Amino acid sequence: MDIYIKKAILHAFDPGNPEILFSPALMELTPVMLDYVTKKVEKIYSDEAKRGILSADNQFLNLITDDFLASTKAVANFWREAFVLSENQKQNDLLFVSYEIDTQPHFAFVRLSLRDSFSHAFDHSNGQIKIAKTESSLPGAGTAADEAIAINCATYAYHLIEKRIKYNGKSYHYISENLLCEQPEISVNKAIKAIKKTAESVAKSFDDDDFAFSQKVQNTVFHAVEKQENLSPEHLADQLFSDNLTAKLAFKDQVKEAIPNQIRFEQMPMDKIEKKLSNQKLSLSNGIEMSVPQTLYEDAESVEFIQNNDGTYSIIIKNIEEIKNKW
Repeated sequence: MDIYIKKAILHAFDPGNPEILFSPALMELTPVMLDYVTKKVEKIYSDEAKRGILSADNQFLNLITDDFLASTKAVANFWREAFVLSENQKQNDLLFVSYEIDTQPHFAFVRLSLRDSFSHAFDHSNGQIKIAKTESSLPGAGTAADEAIAINCATYAYHLIEKRIKYNGKSYHYISENLLCEQPEISVNKAIKAIKKTAESVAKSFDDDDFAFSQKVQNTVFHAVEKQENLSPEHLADQLFSDNLTAKLAFKDQVKEAIPNQIRFEQMPMDKIEKKLSNQKLSLSNGIEMSVPQTLYEDAESVEFIQNNDGTYSIIIKNIEEIKNKW
């Protein structure tokens, strides 16, 4: 996914001040800052992101206009009205970015929670190297966003990373509930976990929940991700419970409660998702743990799983050319 950054600006929120400190000018996008901003935007397109499509009359969407600077101020003030209710507030910088993906205009808002950091400092008076504490430092470029929303201004589709805030003893997803007034789809990561949990629960009710079935679930999802196919409850049910109509119907009904629609992989970090699913991780009752690549797991010439007459299992690993000891 190629992201073309056009504009960026940073505003500051201090819970001790009644108003946001607005920057009067756009950020100078030096190569270092351009890299930082680009990586922060890329982190929004994560398998942890919730997704959805805003309606044309959505109150949050209507704050975003062709005037980028005015839009950032409007969104920042709107965000502050909800966030100031939270307990244990901290200093935050508010990063706003105007960018393009495949020539389509996008708008991103990223909350950057400031934190203390430490670095070394050279004392020229005595030649010592000391540890210096730096307050209110920005998070590194490679860290995930504390909270963020990225909106496609052409289609109104959005990606959302959000956290709960506490107010009056209750927790709220304040961005989706108060700012967007939307119920987004659950993240791809949570959807995959829900599929696995539901499939294993249904299989257990039919006495078919051994390790082989658990690996079958992961294998089915892995190949869908590998081909970048959308995952639907119907397709999964056919793959996992093809010979059991009752189990198939039960699985579809239960999955649709958590995932009403098919799982889409548009604008997702497919390499990272695929990497999470690429190894079958086995924990054996004798204390041995194994990590088997999917390609070898399905190859009987490499790994063979045998169920013995007494109900125990044997695993045969074949055609090994070299064994290394890893510490």
